[in-house]
Order: sequence, then structure tokens, then C-alpha cells
Amino acid sequence: MKLGFCGGAQEVGASCILLNLDGKNIVLDCGMRMGGSKEYLPDLSIIQENGGADAIVISHAHMDHTGSLPVLSREYPEAKICMTHATKDLVRVLLYDSLKIMEYRETEIPIFAEVHVKNMLDRILCFSPGFTFRPFDNDVTITFYNASHVAGAASVYISGKEGSFFYSGDFSLQPQKTVEKASFPKLRPDIAVIESTYGDRLHSSRETEERKLVEKVGEIIKEGKKILIPAFALGRAQEVILILKSAINKGVLPPFRIYTDGMVNDICRVYKLNPNYLKRQLSKKIFKGTDIFFDDNVIAVSNKQQREEIVNSMEPCCIISSSGMLSGGPSQWYAEKLAPFEGNFIAITGYQDEESPGRQLLELSDNTIDSERFLKLGESNVPVKCGIGKFGLSAHADKTGIISLTHSLSAKKVYFVHGNREITSSLANDVQKEYQGRIYAPANSDIYEINLTNPRKQLTKTELGSLKKSEALTNDNIKDLWHYIIKTYGNSRAFTIEEIFFIWSGREIKEEEVNKLIILINTSPFFEAGLKYPFMFHAIEEDIIASIDQKGPMESNSMLSLIDTHFPQEAGIYKKGARFDEKTALIYFNFPQVASKKYENEIKSFEEISGWKVETNEDCNLLAVQNLITSLLPSNTELTGSVSYYRNENLIKAALSAEINEETKQKLSGEFLNTSGINLDLITPGQKTTSVHIPVRKYDFQMEQNQALSLIDEAFQDKPDKIYRKSIKSIDGVGSIELSFISPAIGEKYRSLIDELESRVMWSLRINPTPNQNEIFNIGTRLFAEKGIQLKKNLAYLPKEMVIKAVVSSIEPDMAQTIKNEFWDKIGMTLIINNN
Repeated sequence: MKLGFCGGAQEVGASCILLNLDGKNIVLDCGMRMGGSKEYLPDLSIIQENGGADAIVISHAHMDHTGSLPVLSREYPEAKICMTHATKDLVRVLLYDSLKIMEYRETEIPIFAEVHVKNMLDRILCFSPGFTFRPFDNDVTITFYNASHVAGAASVYISGKEGSFFYSGDFSLQPQKTVEKASFPKLRPDIAVIESTYGDRLHSSRETEERKLVEKVGEIIKEGKKILIPAFALGRAQEVILILKSAINKGVLPPFRIYTDGMVNDICRVYKLNPNYLKRQLSKKIFKGTDIFFDDNVIAVSNKQQREEIVNSMEPCCIISSSGMLSGGPSQWYAEKLAPFEGNFIAITGYQDEESPGRQLLELSDNTIDSERFLKLGESNVPVKCGIGKFGLSAHADKTGIISLTHSLSAKKVYFVHGNREITSSLANDVQKEYQGRIYAPANSDIYEINLTNPRKQLTKTELGSLKKSEALTNDNIKDLWHYIIKTYGNSRAFTIEEIFFIWSGREIKEEEVNKLIILINTSPFFEAGLKYPFMFHAIEEDIIASIDQKGPMESNSMLSLIDTHFPQEAGIYKKGARFDEKTALIYFNFPQVASKKYENEIKSFEEISGWKVETNEDCNLLAVQNLITSLLPSNTELTGSVSYYRNENLIKAALSAEINEETKQKLSGEFLNTSGINLDLITPGQKTTSVHIPVRKYDFQMEQNQALSLIDEAFQDKPDKIYRKSIKSIDGVGSIELSFISPAIGEKYRSLIDELESRVMWSLRINPTPNQNEIFNIGTRLFAEKGIQLKKNLAYLPKEMVIKAVVSSIEPDMAQTIKNEFWDKIGMTLIINNN
């Protein structure tokens, strides 16, 4: 056995290890350095000089472990690339983002091109944690084990005739909001390579750090200021979102705006596409159609104009944005805008490279607030008057965790990597004092020849039996698979997707078969994902299944959950429902003219899997229409008012704020038609148009109008917030019921109830986006009077910021906060009090 360190030894970055086992070269990770260093790549010449790469195994998607993967794959196109399913999806996002970053660096030559990324992605083989596979035609086996850290992260166990090898990758022994803690079976490696990022310190309580962050966010929001949380797009950002959402849901924090920006939004999307790599409670929500990250409080930022509005608004808010070290991305832009103002705050939650702006910002926090502080951000030297704080939300093991893992593995030789020189050397010295094996702190370019006279014997798994079925596994025959597993293995043993497929067919699963099987198993009543390991499944107990008749259509909730996982996000499904008596699924596409044809095969396969007929909507989603038009318009042009939809002519008419030439009009209309399947007529200032009143069309399946209104009244009769008005709205004949609350935020409190009512009355129920100003002013004025506070002016409504402004003669801070809190509870809007 031979072990070479190409990068990541005595440093954090460019992780890359070469393992030669049984005559095969296996490269573990292939990252890049993420600081300001020009030496981006690991020393790949070590791989070349030792015979190249036969396989490349990736622990997780972070760029310090995958950033130079396209380079190595380009050199060794025959090398198999192995990783988990979630890691592949994340690697795709991160590497394409890396291509964009390299394009911005005009003075530098990119280290790889898009074609290299595409070719590399085509060579990836995905395996579930817990599944043992053979990458070669010999005795070498590889198994991934859940490492926590981020979704899809895995430690790697490799075994062959010459011995066994364990590579921790980045791991965490503490559970996080998104993923369970790392956990390994009783492994017996001869050699172990273990990360030591925080090998010199003990982490404080995760619960304590989360509470401190929540308290700081609450403090800034109450003061009417803004807090920026620069976060690694992969992992840390998702943790912070869930921490703040949980605090709002529990009432620890009042509802407030949380904006997410940069690659954070793309990673959230990938997390939702890989539910079985997340905690079980999250995966259950995803399969039920619940968005685990975004809601009325958490809003994704999609353009520069939105960013400008956020920083210029008087509204207090929290911004979660990449990059986590302030070295680029939107977080650097936000920091430049927010740092010069007292009261704002920047919260650092992750590792900061020594040369990063984030590290420099933390060093500034040691200075007193009265001294002049400046931070270099890109080309700007920014004055720093905001608050600065660090919160320990690390997804790495600390010193205790590293030592615990080392002793539990009891390898003959242990190599500490992924930490700076002082940390790895000190840790190695400390552990060696109490460890029977040999401990090393290798440097980059070190190569070790390892001869094991007595490799440890490995536990062998029993071979799985198989039904050897040639037909596809479907909802109709899955009970046969369940029955075989129950009789052969019972319900206590868990299986990976690969193992389940083998038990059914007797062959290896193909990549194009994985997603369909994952959906089928997750939505089947016969199998359940594990609580600690959601990527593994066990058969449901016999007595639970006894009452299930699988010959009929899928259970209704499972069917509705299947809609979200079966159809891709880009299909644009904005609503779903059912006519339960008829076993008909109602699927509403943003642009049904295009989607019904484009996803015809998906609709057919959905009907086969679920046993439900599918009925799609005829009319487009007008909100999606407006958003599409807005995205196509030039930056200096906006829509004025709502769009008009003429279904008989298959035409949208939209009025614009500025003139555009005929060529641009034709181009925009063509792009709109290709995306939506609808013609577009853009009306510029001065151009006349006509509209015709068309009565509201009522569909046969909709509840009678007065009956629907009465049902809504009955549902809200015992609620503390009343509906001020219910009205039938029509846009060219499409009817909906608009519910007017004192403010839209109060209406959103009842979103679940409104969605339930919508499924019962079969009318579209919308919340009036305009607040009831008169009632707000009455309640607000009365509130000040009750507290003995005199208003100098009438209350004012600022529609752009969606806040109410009050001017008073004199008020104590505690009283002001009391009134703000009561106002929020009653109105659901922010109250700003100026004391003049």
C-alpha cells in the first residue's frame, strides 16, 4: 500500500490524497485552495509520477475537496468518479458557479472550461451511503458512510488484499438542523486519514451558539436595523435559515423578512431534490409538498434591483448570503452597503481563511467602536461602524470528536490532515502520548510506503438474495418485494436503494432508474426511511400492512406528495389538488399550453405509479406571466398595472412604463411565446387598447358562490383576526375569491387554513395584498391613546416599505418597544416611531 499527500496536508484547502491499493490508484478528493493564493491546485504531478488515477472518490461537494476535479478528470478520462447522489447534484452547481467566477477574473487564465465540467459530470457514478461497491475487477471494495457536515457528505472505507483504509473527509459528531450526526459501524481499518480542522479547540454548545445568534438577530430587528450573515452557500446557509425559521415558528422571534441571496438559493433547491440525505422530519415535509426553506418570511433575492430595494428600505431584516468569507458574491456587496452605519450588524458563522475579508473583519471587532475601522472589500476601503460578532456553528468535529474517532477506529497508522501546520503537529503529539499505533502529521508531497504483515480481517456481509424479476418494479407489484424482504430479512434490517433494486431484479441499478425508484419507495406504504439514516429503508411491519389493499389507487396524501417529487421544478407547478371521489389529480402548471406537451411522458408515468387520473388546468398562472414578462423587459422598463389575459385569442396584453422599439418588442414576444405558449402584445405609453368585460366563469366542480362564502365565514368565526371583506375577482372571466384582512401579513397567518378551504370550495382563494389603511390608523391611534402617548401627526402608511410611521412628542424606549410589539401582534406590520 502506498499513500501520497498531494494537497490538504498542514493546510485547509486543496484536499487530495493518492492511495495505491492492490495495484490500483485511488484519488480521494481533488480540491482547490480557496484563499487569495495563486497556487489553486494540489500537486497533481504526484499522481502522474505514480501511474495516474484509476478511480476518483469524492467525500463531499465543497470546493476545497472538488475544485480541481475537472482538471484531474480531463487528464484521466477513463478513471471512474464515485460519490453520493446528493454530492453529484451539489458538485454540478458549485463547479458551474466556479466557471462564472473564473470569467470575472479577466487577468487570469481559467484552470478549466465548461466542456471539462460537462465531461466530468458524465463520468460520475453515484452510490448510497452504506452500499458496498467494487470499482475494479478485483477484491477492492468501497463503502460510503454518513459523515454529516453537509448533505451527501461521506467518509470513505476502502478494503483490499493489502489492507483496509479509512478516510474521514470533513465530518461532524454533532447533529445539525439539516443532517444527522456522523455515525459509523464497527470498522477495522489498518490505515486512517482524519481531518483536524479544529484539532486545537473544543466547540461551545451548539444549542448555546444558536440561541446567541437568535438573540442577536432579535435585538437588531427590534432596533429597526439590518443584520448580514455571510454564510457558505453549501451547508451553513441552510442551517442558519432553519435556525431562524424555527425561532419564528416557536414565537421566540417576531415574524420578519429574511432574504437569501447568491448561490444559497441554488443549494437550497438541490437540498430539496435530495430529501433522503436530510433529516427525516425534513424529508417528510418535502414529500408532503412543503417548502422547508422558503415561506412568507424567507424570500429568495433574484436580481440587483431587489438588492438595492432591500438596503435602501427602512424595513429591518436579516440577509443570508454567500460567500461566507466575504471574499466575493453578494455578501461582499451587502457588507459594503451596511458596514458604514451604526446599528447594523455582521454575524460571522464559519471558518475564515487567514487572508479573507471575513478574518480581517473579526480582527476589527477587537478595536473599540470609537476608533476608525476600515475593511478592504474588493477595490473599496469601507468604513466599519456596524456591530461585528462570531457565532460557532461549525460543521466540523472539535478536538474531542477527532480524538474519539481516532480511538474508536484503532488504526495501526493515523494521519491528521485538513488543518494548519501548528494544529496537526500539536494534535499528533498529544494523541501519540496515549495511542498504541503511530500518529503522523504529514506535509504536502509526502509519500509513505506501507507494508502490512497482518492486515486486519474484515467483517463480510452476507450475500443478498434476489427475486430476479425482469419486469419493472411498480406500485402494482411492490407488495411482492415487501413480502419477500419481510419473510427473508424481517423488518429490522435496512437497505440502500441499490440493495432494494438488486433484491428485486438481481442486477445493478442504472443511473436513470435511481430517481424513479427513490420516489416509489418513499411514497410506498410498504417501506419507510430510517430516522437516523433517511437514505436507507426498511420494510413496514406485517400487522401494519395487513389492512392495506395495494391493488387500488395510491393513498391521497402520498399521491399529492408524489406530484412534487415526480415532476421537475422547472415544470412550474404552482398548485395541486384532487377530486377525491373520482380519483383525479388536479395539477396546475404556470404555462399549461407548453407544460402539458413537454411533460406528457411524466404525466403518463405518474398515472401508472399513482393509479390516479391527471387533469391539468387550461388557463395560465397570471402571477407567473407577470414575473416572466418582468424578467424579459429591459432594466429601465416596468409593467404598469396587471396584465390582461384573452384566452380565446391565446393572448396576453401588458402595458409598459416606457417606449421600446419594434425590434425589441418582437424579440420579447418571441421569447415569451417560446416559454409560455401564449402570444404577447406589449402596449407602450400613448398606445390605446380596449378591454371587454367578461362575466366570471364558474366551473361545474366549484362550490356554489354563496355556499363557498358561508363556509369561509364559518371557518373564521372563532379566529382572533377577522376577514373585513370577501369579494369575487375576475380577470377576463377567471374567477377567484379575494379575502381582505387588516393586512396581508395577518392573512398569511392562516395560509394552511386558506389552502384547506381552497381544496374544499375549489375556488382560487387569494389574500388582498393591500392593507386596510383606515382600520390600521384607527387601531394604531387608539393604541397610542391607551398608553397615554400623544401623536404629533396622523399615522402615515409607507407602501413601498410596507410600514406605518408615527411621530410623537416624547416616549421612553421601553414604551416604544411595547407599542411596536402590540402593533405587530394586531396588525402584522412594522411600526416606526420617531421621537421629535
